[in-house]
Amino acid sequence: MQNFRDAVIRNVELEELKIGTAKQRDAAMDERDKFNDKYQATKWQLTAAINSMPQGLIMLDGKAQVLALNHQYRKLYSLPVKIKAGSSLEEILQHRADSGLFDGDIKQYLAAIIDRIGKRQPTSYEISLTDGRVIKIHERPMDGGGWVSVQEDVTAQRKGQAILERTEEFLAAIVENIPEGILVKDARNLRYLFVNKAAEEMIGMSRAEIMGKTARELFPESAAELIERRDRQLLERKQQLEAIVDTVDNPVKGRRIIAVRRLQIGGPERKSHLFVSMVEERTGQTDVVVRTEAAA
Repeated sequence: MQNFRDAVIRNVELEELKIGTAKQRDAAMDERDKFNDKYQATKWQLTAAINSMPQGLIMLDGKAQVLALNHQYRKLYSLPVKIKAGSSLEEILQHRADSGLFDGDIKQYLAAIIDRIGKRQPTSYEISLTDGRVIKIHERPMDGGGWVSVQEDVTAQRKGQAILERTEEFLAAIVENIPEGILVKDARNLRYLFVNKAAEEMIGMSRAEIMGKTARELFPESAAELIERRDRQLLERKQQLEAIVDTVDNPVKGRRIIAVRRLQIGGPERKSHLFVSMVEERTGQTDVVVRTEAAA
């Protein structure tokens, strides 16, 4: 009877242990499922975030194996579906070479990237593809090792910059070679910002002597007061397209007769507010002298 009772007690204890173990197992499975759900949600959020970027993005480990890449990166280089996380950067470069978007030495290019990954030195540079596109690349090390590269097609920007530079060169050549003197001043402080070659010759000073100065720092008091009065008139009239003839005392060349047209660019509410004066030398023209003296 004692043996029977002991056996019953052991069976009960084993059953309780079995139930307890099952509960622990179920709790562990629930915890694992919660962790998997959180992991999948985080993974989905990360994937959605990098795929919504307007730039191409690729993440590499220390051996230049692909950890992740987004849709925009695929689009930049027309990558096939088979290239994905787990592929190598060498495969990507080989695909670019095969499709005509890379004409360099793959081994050498790859070695340079692996060297930068090892040194963990961030860098930015541009590459030109064989189809004429220009790609801006920013590379940065990741915490815990690895490498992230953000890449953007800047072809339109570079073309726009080239057009702007050509336009600026064209306008600069015109402004420098026209017979009229051109003077540009900041309307806020009335300091000269630019003078062309003709204006240098009319005033008798170099642009280095003129730029950054006000009229009162360059001309006699009477001439400075006249210039400031014309500036106030320009503010009231917005533009002065007709020429106004004035007699001014030039500190280098003496009394001169000039005809000036004036324009405003920008305005008080804008970041840039400029006065532009276009000056024509009329000293020596008798009819102008008589008219000017009569007006005085």
